[in-house]
Amino acid sequence: MQDERGGFEGQLRPTASRFQALDGLRGICALLVVVFHAPVSGAVYESSFFRHGFLFVDFFFVLSGFVIAHAFHDSLAQKRNGFDFLRGRLFRVYPLHLFMLALFVGFELFLYVTRGPGEAFQGGNGPVALVHNLLMTHSFGVLDTMGWNYPSWSISAELLAYGFFALVVVTVPRALLPLMVLCIVSGIVVIGAAEGTIDTTVGYGWLRCLMGFSLGVIVRLVLWPRTDTAVPTDQGLVWTLAELAAVVMVAVFVTALGGTSLSLAAPFVFAFALYVFAHEGGLVSRLLRSKPATYLGLVSYSVYLTHAFVISRVENVATVVAGKTGWAIFSTGIDGKRLLGATEGQALLALGLIVMGTLVASALTWRFVERPGMALGRRLRERQARTARVGRTLAGGGSLSAAD
Repeated sequence: MQDERGGFEGQLRPTASRFQALDGLRGICALLVVVFHAPVSGAVYESSFFRHGFLFVDFFFVLSGFVIAHAFHDSLAQKRNGFDFLRGRLFRVYPLHLFMLALFVGFELFLYVTRGPGEAFQGGNGPVALVHNLLMTHSFGVLDTMGWNYPSWSISAELLAYGFFALVVVTVPRALLPLMVLCIVSGIVVIGAAEGTIDTTVGYGWLRCLMGFSLGVIVRLVLWPRTDTAVPTDQGLVWTLAELAAVVMVAVFVTALGGTSLSLAAPFVFAFALYVFAHEGGLVSRLLRSKPATYLGLVSYSVYLTHAFVISRVENVATVVAGKTGWAIFSTGIDGKRLLGATEGQALLALGLIVMGTLVASALTWRFVERPGMALGRRLRERQARTARVGRTLAGGGSLSAAD
């Protein structure tokens, strides 16, 4: 694993502690986003909790701000290496984004060849949207609708947050906290006035991200202990109760308020949960530190970026099967949306295929896309460092060693 950490990507590797429980929590939230996007009928579709699953993206934003501040704030403030930081973030998120985008483009080309231009590159999958996806500017209010690999809007927004954070820490570090507060207030006011709820993506997604990211930064720099302190063993029951309370609070909030204007408070609810679980003091944290949970956290970025493609292909297969056999496989939701599953059993089968397909795809993309992308970034950084050392040596009149 690399030591460039944050947000959806990779395992968290904080400066002085691991936050393994947050790894596991992030993986679970990634799966909840998959279920939210899965177009299946029945109990899942009718559940307010799952229908408001878009809110778990705000947990990622808060988490990203927390771990980025924890891992990079001090080094950025001391070394002023903003370019290295941003390059590291780009090599962490862009390879998988580009790979998945290529898969979506490949499928559109397949449609173009097999069905003609009228079926391909339409709507949100047009050329203009493709350019913005390549540039990762598709959450900046330049598009009217999500397209291509639609969950990637949040990665676009996070890149902006990374840049803003680095710029402020390197140039005006004393203004960091006031500017973070300004981002939070601006997000509540602007998104509340323009959208009514926090559910904005290509419109004000960038501001939604800055809002959650800023809150995560504040939690780390203001509320988190400045030195690593272990939770006393005799407080395990207290922390277990706190963790259970945090889980219940999140579940109730998402279920009851996720579709209302009070959804704008989601980053604060998730910030509380993050603060509690970061202490890793209770039994719930112990479960989140288990191998299955931490592995899910490890591949969570892949889970997030592969699931839309998996969902589309499951829908394609279901359409072909329904056409060939005449079976009733689809149903219609109350909002007119076509859903997988004419029966509860079919819906659960479709959801299982989507989840399992996403996990298999994520294991592959983690191994063959994410890790090589990180390795490439490290090699380029090391090559640049060697070149700089050679330049300094020659400028100083020294001789080169075999290592150089």
